[in-house]
Amino acid sequence: MLSRIGLKYPARLHCEKVASFLSNEDRADSIIFARGTQVKNRDNTDTELDFRQESNFLYLTGVQEADFYFVYDIPNSKAYLIAPEENPTLAVWKGPGYTDEQLLARYDVDFVVRYPFLLELLRDEIRPRRIHGWNHPEQGLPLSNKDLERELEHYISHRLIQPTLPTTATINKPSTVTDRTHHHHGPYGDHNGHRCGHHKHRHHGHDCDHDHDHDHDQPTPPPPRNPKAPVRVTILEAFVLARINKTPIEIALSRESTRITSDAHRLIMKSARPGMFEYQLEALFRYECARQGAKNQAYLPIVGTAVNAAYLHYTRNDTQIKDGDLILIDAACEADCYGSDVTRTFPVSGRFSKEQAEIYSLVLEMQTSVIKSMEQGVDWREMATLSQRIGVRGLKRLGILKGDETDLIESGIIRTFYPHGLGHLLGLNVHDDGLGLSIQLPPPASAAANKTEVVVDGFFGTKESPITFHRTNIGELAPPSTRRSRSPKTGSTSLYATPTTRLEPGMLLTVEPGIYFNPAQIERALAVPYAAQYLDEPTLKRYMSVGGVRIEDVVLILPNGQVENITTAPKILSEVERIVQEGKQEYQRSQHMADIPESGYPALEKKTEKVSEKVTPAISDRSPSSEEIPRGIKKRVGVFKKILRAIRNMF
Repeated sequence: MLSRIGLKYPARLHCEKVASFLSNEDRADSIIFARGTQVKNRDNTDTELDFRQESNFLYLTGVQEADFYFVYDIPNSKAYLIAPEENPTLAVWKGPGYTDEQLLARYDVDFVVRYPFLLELLRDEIRPRRIHGWNHPEQGLPLSNKDLERELEHYISHRLIQPTLPTTATINKPSTVTDRTHHHHGPYGDHNGHRCGHHKHRHHGHDCDHDHDHDHDQPTPPPPRNPKAPVRVTILEAFVLARINKTPIEIALSRESTRITSDAHRLIMKSARPGMFEYQLEALFRYECARQGAKNQAYLPIVGTAVNAAYLHYTRNDTQIKDGDLILIDAACEADCYGSDVTRTFPVSGRFSKEQAEIYSLVLEMQTSVIKSMEQGVDWREMATLSQRIGVRGLKRLGILKGDETDLIESGIIRTFYPHGLGHLLGLNVHDDGLGLSIQLPPPASAAANKTEVVVDGFFGTKESPITFHRTNIGELAPPSTRRSRSPKTGSTSLYATPTTRLEPGMLLTVEPGIYFNPAQIERALAVPYAAQYLDEPTLKRYMSVGGVRIEDVVLILPNGQVENITTAPKILSEVERIVQEGKQEYQRSQHMADIPESGYPALEKKTEKVSEKVTPAISDRSPSSEEIPRGIKKRVGVFKKILRAIRNMF
């Protein structure tokens, strides 16, 4: 159930979409069996960590609770939600769980099955020959019976088609069933686990009669195969392919998360003050998102002031903001697990300095030029190259770079200031997979004359050239945890992969160029003669105080092939300055209210003084008379002043 709009998540549609990318052989007598996220505690404690459902499991089910499993019978298009047993003891601490009827009403599934009946469901009812497992479904089922647990794990693990990423060792090797399937003479069928015999099984609360003979009746025809599917993919690759193009409800949720995110960015622009700490802006951002019903962040907020803005994944957020600083905030919320990704950069003083304005205007030109050039069929690599070219021209115009423009572009010197990719796909994960999905180039025509061609996202491949995934964009410096060694090109600083994805309707992407003056990055460039020849060091020093500028929006490729920017946070330079100044003026007015005369009424100031002269010690101990009303006003204003001071001290 989608909490924001009261509709069922279209899980069945997503299941069919994932299954459509599997080969005919991999769909026959097969199921998708997925394990959801389990409850996790902080190390060595009973304190629960924040829960967030695993994205592919949520894509199949829409379930946002912990400890669920899911089975999708591909040939029969039946969805089974495997729910934990009802636990009266746990209900004391956490509240009662959902009944079967409530789960059926909430989620787009056919049946609800409790943990103890799972083995019976698989062994006696579905009898899959292959299991496309996700997130180790054979592990973690507490059945209160160790023998039953081992039997279930044995049954599942011997039918699993293990999901693996393509490697250099297997890229040119066509995958086969024997490569990835365990064949086993098990107790529940023949050596392939084939269905046989008559059976009848009662699901928990539901009757399911199967009195036909599987050895003689024709199986249910599988759903039509997706024409974009490569010859053979793993379940992981099927998830990636299915999630590239979003369904209408997915787009609606992404719009909502982007709207709330934009509102929170606007609040930060109005609230930032010199003397605040970065973590206070982070707290305000989280508050505004939660206030609008989106309590989860899509990623750790990045709030970088001055030089901190030059660190791409800076999340310490512990520096005090100084007057004249630029503030870069890269933060976004999730709406029903669908996230956004928006970055804004603004001057805390309300006015960009000359150098700040020049760099900001350059980054804005890079971004708006790309968005104007985006449309269906455009190669994302061309967009990345366009942003880099504009960046080179702008830095040369400012005098930071020197030399021939063509040489500057070919040198890769722009990576010193712009070391990441242009953007990424967005959805259930802030960095959704699939941007850079490609098929290896086919062999020469003479060698490929008799080979079957397959088309994926506008690219051609063959059975001998299977699908490959590039996890970084052109010009992108991968995070340290995912970076792979690459051999640098001779005479170039380019060490990056080059994807070839073309834009398609239903894609949600970010466009996020940036220019950064990272001291360590620039110091390394100046120390290398090849790079230093393109840098004007005296001019460069004038811009070091800028820190970094990034502007990031979420855009949608529409069915007509055009592009819609669904981000509403302000980014035009004059508008950014206006909003920051408006916030500054509101703050100054609140300061003025805190400094009004003690009486609260200037016209009564003299009268109050005269009354005070008449007060004797004996009278001052009595309750206020009608003549002493101003003293009551004075007391209330004093309390009001304390409240204002407390609010001001928060920031």
